[in-house]
Amino acid sequence: MAATWTANNRACTTLWTTLYNMTQLVTNFDDSGELKMKDLTYYNPLASAEMRRQAALMISDQLDNIFRIGRGAKYEKDIDRDDAITGMMEVLEDENKTVKELASVADKLYRFWGEKKS
Repeated sequence: MAATWTANNRACTTLWTTLYNMTQLVTNFDDSGELKMKDLTYYNPLASAEMRRQAALMISDQLDNIFRIGRGAKYEKDIDRDDAITGMMEVLEDENKTVKELASVADKLYRFWGEKKS
């Protein structure tokens, strides 16, 4: 299923505000969904694969902490911290993945504030 980027999805809005506040992106919400990972500030195309992996790990860790502690998200059923970090890292490490794809992954990993249990 294709990822959807909409202001009606809490994963999208939470991810956008978080990335914006982390200064990973500076675009408005509507324009941000199509941004690629290589367009975010953490991504350094000149770094080694291992250095990019470490950057993706740090961003995944920050996102997880902000989502859970700052924004009140909970892990979805059968998801734990390792699953969440790994899932987000898979997107963050791929320079051609988009912000909307990261939001789609986050939506599968977290139940954001105000979302109903499925």
